[in-house]
Amino acid sequence: MTLASPYENLKPERFWRYGVALSNPQSVTNIHAPKWAIAPTDTVVTMGSCFAQHIATWLRDRDLNVPFFDTDNNIKSRSFSANYGNIYTVKQALQLTNEIAGTRSCSEKGWQAGDGFVDPLRPNVFTAPVGSVDAIGQLRSAHLKAVEKAFTELDVLVFTLGLTESWRVNACDTILPVAPGVAGGDYDPQKYSFVNFDYPEIRADLDQFCAAVRALRGGRDFKLILTVSPVPLTATYEDRHILQSSTYSKAVLRAVAGDFATENGFADYFPSFEIINNPAAKSTFFEDNFRSVKSDAVAVVMNHFMISYFPDGIAESQPATASPAQVTKPASAPATIAKSMDADCEDELLEGFADRHDVNARLGQDRQDMVVAFGDSHMVNSSKKIEEYDEAQNFAIAPVRFLANNPHREINVHRFRTFIFKEEHSNFKDFFVQHPKDLVLVGLGLCGDNIIRAHGDMKPEIEGASGSDITPTLPCLDAVTEELVQMYVQKIMPHIAFGLQLEKLTAYERIFWIISPDMPEQTARFRLGDHFVDGGYYNVHKKAYATAFNMLVHNVNRTKFIIHPWADLCNETGFTKNEFAGNDNLTNIHVNKDYYTFAVNQLFELMKAD
Repeated sequence: MTLASPYENLKPERFWRYGVALSNPQSVTNIHAPKWAIAPTDTVVTMGSCFAQHIATWLRDRDLNVPFFDTDNNIKSRSFSANYGNIYTVKQALQLTNEIAGTRSCSEKGWQAGDGFVDPLRPNVFTAPVGSVDAIGQLRSAHLKAVEKAFTELDVLVFTLGLTESWRVNACDTILPVAPGVAGGDYDPQKYSFVNFDYPEIRADLDQFCAAVRALRGGRDFKLILTVSPVPLTATYEDRHILQSSTYSKAVLRAVAGDFATENGFADYFPSFEIINNPAAKSTFFEDNFRSVKSDAVAVVMNHFMISYFPDGIAESQPATASPAQVTKPASAPATIAKSMDADCEDELLEGFADRHDVNARLGQDRQDMVVAFGDSHMVNSSKKIEEYDEAQNFAIAPVRFLANNPHREINVHRFRTFIFKEEHSNFKDFFVQHPKDLVLVGLGLCGDNIIRAHGDMKPEIEGASGSDITPTLPCLDAVTEELVQMYVQKIMPHIAFGLQLEKLTAYERIFWIISPDMPEQTARFRLGDHFVDGGYYNVHKKAYATAFNMLVHNVNRTKFIIHPWADLCNETGFTKNEFAGNDNLTNIHVNKDYYTFAVNQLFELMKAD
């Protein structure tokens, strides 16, 4: 077959439009194809710049095998695998292995810092300076033994490259982690000199470092994951703008890491730098200083990391035979609320489940036919409709607002099988899914009222407030535009990414997703105004949203979406007929249980057919 262009049949992520411009920066599809996986029992050691600290902390929080090999005495944190502090340059790492081997040492044994001394090669490690230079020497000897043990026992080394600029001790050619005078000692231009490593130097140092680690291991091989810190330089000693120096540093390190991984089968490059600096994120992954990486951005990176290197998930923290009664309820584990859940939905949930006692209590722990229903406030009346069927006895109900744990955030650990409720919702019984088979999602940010929420949050009823005070404004458009479709693409992508996670990381055989309903017309008139409703503008938004949804839905494979029959349930304005309104409150966006007749019927037909 003759192609019109060599780019004709490439995957979507190979094009900027789909890979970046229309992508979800929270979940970048196919951003990494790992060479190998990490076993949950593998010993992982981390080192490098400050960003590497996040990796160790994240993995330890998930009970993975990231030991701490050094002493806890007088140290600021256990962020790395040993007390080497930040190792910003590859030269520092190489020096460390050579020092362990006894082939080099630093001529400066201790720096004055306040009333004591610190180690010039790790000046920021100690909580307080120690009393003498001799004490520094003793601590360093113990530290080198700890690092040797870490290198000897590791299976996987995660090394984050941070800087090219550094400072050198002229007398012994030792590279320092910080300039003298910053965290101890005094700067003397006769004793110290500035250095900015280039590609050949860093590449040669990385080759030698890996050879040195292998020598310490008696020739045994290991796996190496290279990353580049996304944190820009704080300052540059080069006579040029900080933007130029920071870009140079990251570009050289990225090139070294990528080339080394390409040429060595034991090494892999993980694109944390690209994920954080993705233009689609519009710098929202950084704090206001445009340098510090936000904690939720670290979570984005580590979610990609876990999906890449732990493709089968990791072991459950609860035993395979655990029951809800055996699951410890966390003291405070706030759930992340789906974007579709604004404050106006809280009362709907509280009222809807207030008269239902011992929810989920009827379920036995060994039931293999349990169906998990997970959703937002739209679950109130959809579950009432489900309860009219005999099959309801199989359903375990989990409204996201009522959960004390966060099944989504814990998906790599619990694989969406552990559901623990807040103490104030004692009418709900905790449950653990012993035999995952069917998962039913309700609402959770797709379609319906979420078309409105794509333009801003909807607020609950406020005394004296008009509908426009508690509802975002939607543009009045007569036709679908490309800009509108692209806006909805951006809003839908996080929900599709959630669906992809469920398909990839959980053992549920079947996943069904009942989308959100449109708000009743009477609510739309109060919240959005007669002009918007009568002008038919909502239909334009629904068409644009449907176009965006259809562009993305092919990414999920085994999730079956249940779409409400709008022709029967909505009037010509595009909003739900008032006969299906949840109640007479004009601010209430919800529909009654009869609205869900078709959806629930279709759900049970699909479940029987498969």
